[in-house]
Amino acid sequence: MRIINTVSEIIYKKVSITLILYILIIICNCSNHEKGEDWPVFLHDNRHSGVTAEKLDIHKLHESWVYRSSYPPQPAWSGPAKWDSYSKVYPLRSMRNYDSVFHVIVVGNSLYFGSSVEDAVICLNTKNGKEKWAYVTDGPVRIAPTFADGKIYFSSDDGFAYCLNAKDGTLIWKFKPSPDEPLIPSNGKFISQWPCRTGVIVENGKAYFGASLLPWKQSYLCAVDFNNGSPEGPGCYKIVLDNKTLEGALLASSGRLFLTQGRVPPIVYDLSNGKLLGQLTGGGGVFAIITPDSRFLHGPGNKTGWITESDANTHEQIAQYPLGNAIIATGDMYYLLTDTSLSAAHRTTKKKVWNSKCNYPFTLILANEILFAGGDREVAAFNSSDGEKIWAAKVEGKAYGLAAANDKLFVSTDTGAIHCFSK
Repeated sequence: MRIINTVSEIIYKKVSITLILYILIIICNCSNHEKGEDWPVFLHDNRHSGVTAEKLDIHKLHESWVYRSSYPPQPAWSGPAKWDSYSKVYPLRSMRNYDSVFHVIVVGNSLYFGSSVEDAVICLNTKNGKEKWAYVTDGPVRIAPTFADGKIYFSSDDGFAYCLNAKDGTLIWKFKPSPDEPLIPSNGKFISQWPCRTGVIVENGKAYFGASLLPWKQSYLCAVDFNNGSPEGPGCYKIVLDNKTLEGALLASSGRLFLTQGRVPPIVYDLSNGKLLGQLTGGGGVFAIITPDSRFLHGPGNKTGWITESDANTHEQIAQYPLGNAIIATGDMYYLLTDTSLSAAHRTTKKKVWNSKCNYPFTLILANEILFAGGDREVAAFNSSDGEKIWAAKVEGKAYGLAAANDKLFVSTDTGAIHCFSK
């Protein structure tokens, strides 16, 4: 009997130790997951800050998988004119370069992107790059989707805004603000006369988007219930606009909605009721960010290019940054990317802290204390404190899209590739 009791005690202790170890492993895994940060909207948030607290281990970062589209992205516009013969300016900047790659969002172990080739939103497993599901629409999807409350929101050239279940891609609702109309040809496909090329963002329980194509035709600005897509109810609206060209991912901050317009400056609306609050100055372009202290920066202006900084509330122009392609503003610092350089300066005094040679001119994000820049067939990382280049990796094509989430860096290129770098 004593032997049996001894054996039982040994078995009990082994089982207890195993159970404790198992619980500790689960706790560690959960803890590690909590440390990671999602990238649920284009450029991380509704302000398009391009800034995340995600900390990537540069010394262990390597390519883990690559998704390759059957065909490269099919942008809505072929690019800028070759040159301005009257002003003798060459080359010109593109004012509508919002869909040259498949921009991604990342939530947990799922990556989502819209495809202008497949006319779909596609979900990949971030562990291996394998497709989880795809939802096909009747037109190209040009702007990165948005994740909110377990749902995926996006818009399409077919004129509809959509809401899907993020887990399996099943349709929850879709809404088209424009009337039924004959489709028109565009880049070898048929699209709505009012394509939705603003994407969809979610704020205060509402989904916001626009439908527009030509300035001499009416456009639509919508706020619908994010649960059912209805334009009826408090804070919901469907407004008809004149002389507007809404395209490029829209932004929201401090009760205001900001919409880029391609060749002309962005416009501002009241988020709660859709009332026009004014138009910014400084030229066109679809690059735009809003800082936490309500500064609006957009570009690349026109012709040779520049980024304009304005007060997001008064629309007063504050500064311009010549030749800027992208800018990150965080705290009292800004980081400016041009065709040939990456620099840091104080936002208040404009005093330059450092300036580094940089051949990665296409896009810029900040992950914790590391700046990532996209270039031609390569992506690189720079130390934000001194501008030192600390990492680089090869990619396929021009890297116009970057996202950092959950221990991984994602790079989208104009060949239709999405590269995943992880430790």
